[in-house]
This record gives sequence, structure tokens and C-alpha cells, in this order.
Amino acid sequence: MAETLIIIRTKNEDRWIKYTIEKILEQTYQKFKIIVVDNYSTDRTLEIVKKYKLKILKIRKFLPGKAINLATRAYKSKYVVCLSAHCIPYNKFWLNNLIKNLKPTSIAAVYGKQIPMFNTNLSDYRDLKNIFGDDKRIQKKDSFFHNANSAIKRSFLTKYPFSETTSNIEDRIWAKKILSAKKNYKIVYEPKAAVYHHHGLHHTNKIDRLRNVTSIMKDIDQEETLFPEVFNLDRQKVFACLIGRKPKFASKQYLESNKKLIKSLEKNKSIKKIVLVLDKYLIKAFKIKKNKKFYVIPRNKKIQGLTIEKLLVEVYKKIKKFEPDYFLYTNTDYIYRPKNFLENLINKAIYNLSDIVSFAAEEPSNIWVKRDNNYLNLNSQLVSKTINAPFGNFPQSEKYYFALFGLGSIFFFNNLQKMNFQNKKVEFLVVKNKLYLQRFSQQF
Repeated sequence: MAETLIIIRTKNEDRWIKYTIEKILEQTYQKFKIIVVDNYSTDRTLEIVKKYKLKILKIRKFLPGKAINLATRAYKSKYVVCLSAHCIPYNKFWLNNLIKNLKPTSIAAVYGKQIPMFNTNLSDYRDLKNIFGDDKRIQKKDSFFHNANSAIKRSFLTKYPFSETTSNIEDRIWAKKILSAKKNYKIVYEPKAAVYHHHGLHHTNKIDRLRNVTSIMKDIDQEETLFPEVFNLDRQKVFACLIGRKPKFASKQYLESNKKLIKSLEKNKSIKKIVLVLDKYLIKAFKIKKNKKFYVIPRNKKIQGLTIEKLLVEVYKKIKKFEPDYFLYTNTDYIYRPKNFLENLINKAIYNLSDIVSFAAEEPSNIWVKRDNNYLNLNSQLVSKTINAPFGNFPQSEKYYFALFGLGSIFFFNNLQKMNFQNKKVEFLVVKNKLYLQRFSQQF
């Protein structure tokens, strides 16, 4: 029996779960077992969890207290730790700093600090900073308690299980029950048991005031890094993919340009593997030699007929066994590429935690769309700026971008499973020089 059971509750957490598990495994305190309680995730969450050979329990109707009780009943332990899948331990002492507070008999539970991240929105940043301070405290009456990062004696959970009917604040309801038991039970807040938490507790307030308040807070707390080390570039596995087929006319410029591109991919230390989706002619013409960094996917008849979207999904299926973190895509058709384009894409994606970053060209005005044999204006110089566009009610002042995915784009790898970027963090590196729009296939 492990001394401590760590319960991670999940629902489509493939953006975070790997990093959370990795930081747990680095802890100095190792007397634990991890169990994942999953609410039927539809992304890669369970696939990633299985790589670590962790036990998984499934719960269809998710209620937070019910999920914790389910895992607690399934596995015996002295202590139970609750950790949100998107809460990443701050350092290797996180778990030890939680557990050591449970030694006194009067202590029922402990919860730790939650640190906002560099990309935490303004209201959440303010709330996390205000609520989770740097002073340790022992609570006798205050029933604030938070299961995103907590540890509880199992004996207390056996006698006082969490509510299985409430949809939220199950932690505070439970803490109120414990502190009202008239048995001198206490709850500890331990700031040294810290985790990164990218979102917070409340989601409100005026933006100008929030900007001012959070700016002051960041000035005060400059010594506290807001970027978890697990997201550093040297800890990310970036795969690049070059896609191309024999052009109608393989000019000298075409061949030399792509040879130079392949050398750039080879020399880039951040790129761990290069996936080549090229036909035999190009493999030979580019003088590609056997290299451990190369992974060749033959351009057969099946691949030849795929759209780029379906082709990227096919590549995803073939390389997911390597578990890349990011996937950089470019193709052989672009004549010119921006200086340091690989580094700019990779750094933008990793240090902004973007779901996709692509080069794009801004289309400032005179955009029209054809619908039912009528041409509708999106943003024309000929229409008043106060009038909404007839297509999708976009204001005339909106900016429009033409994405240049083949020039260079990078994806958070797990997003390739469904290729759905609605409500995802999408960013563009805008190119102003029209040279970067030129393609070999348009020359003839």
C-alpha cells in the first residue's frame, strides 16, 4: 500500500496532463500512487496517461466530490492528495511540503499555494495573488479550502466523505463540516506546497482597473517566475514536417531553396526529428542522405489524393508513438522564407503556449465573398465603417488575415488529432513583404 494516493481528475486535459505527471514523478517524496479519474475525455488525455501506466477510473456523470470518493474507496492509503490536471507542481518539494503538515493528529487537511502563470488572465491573476499569500496559517474557523492542490488524511475522508450531489465548492462544504465537528480539527494553508494554475477562481471586473492592479502586483512579485520550467524550450520535443511533390518544372532555384531549407531543419537544435513526406524524385533531387533525424513517409497514391488537412492527420497517426509536444509544418512550394522563421515559430508557440502559430498576410480592405450568386462585402473601402459587414456581422474595422500555413506553421501536437481550432489559442506572425507569398507552382 502506498502511503499517499494522488488523485488527478481529468476532462480533455491533453494540453497539461503530461507536464503535471512529469513534475509529480520528479518529487523528492516518492511514497505515492497516482490514479486518474476521467470524465470520458475525447482528446488524447487517456492516451497520454496510459503511457505512464497509471490506473484510470472513469466517471460518466462528473461531480467533483463523487470523483474523489470513488478513487478513495478504490485504493487504500494513509493520505489522499487532490490535484487538478492543469495544476503543475512548482518544484520537486511540493508533495513533501503538503504531506509533512498532516503529521499532527489534529490536522485534517492541508492545501497549497496556487501561482498564476504568465498567460493567466487579469482577473484570475489578481484573485490568485490575493487569496494565496506567502504566510502559512492554521485555520480553526475559516473554512476556505481548495481541492485543486490539497492533501487530506484518508481517515477523515472515510468518516466525512465529500458531497456527491454538489457541482462545485465541494471542498469548502467539506471543510465547513470538518471545522464544525467540535473536535478541534484544523486545516493548514502551506504556501511552500505551490503549484502553477493558469486560471483562477472568479471571472469578473472592469478591464482598466484589472490592468492597473495586476501591473502593480507583478512589480511587487518580480522574484516569482510565472513560467513553469517544464515548458522551457529545452524540455519540448519539436518535430518538423516537410511536405512536397515533384513540380512541373524543378528549377535550380527550387532545388537549391529546398536544400537550404532541409539544412536549416537539420541544424536547428530544437527540432528533434524531421518528417519527410516527399516523392522519390524529390528525395533524390534534394540529395537527402540517411540520417537518424529523418523519418520518411513515402508519398504513395493514398497520400497523393489527400487534402492538406487530412494529410496532416495521417502524419499525426504515424508519429504519435514518438509523443512530440509540437509539430512544425512547411512545404516545398514557397520561394522565400522570413529570416529566422523556424526560431520565430518555435519560440512564439512554446513561450505563449499557443495551439497554433502561422505566418499570415494581412488583407486590409476590399474583401468580398460570393454567396448564392451574390457578392457580399466583408470590409470594403467603398462602405461606411459604421456599417456591419453582411457576412457574419463582422464590423468593417475588423482585420482579415490570409494564413500561409505552408510557409511555416507550428501546432501543439495533440490538436492535430481532430484539426479543430475553434476556441483555441491561434496566433499569426504577420509578413508585410509580398515576396513571402510567392510560390514556385505559380510561376508557370
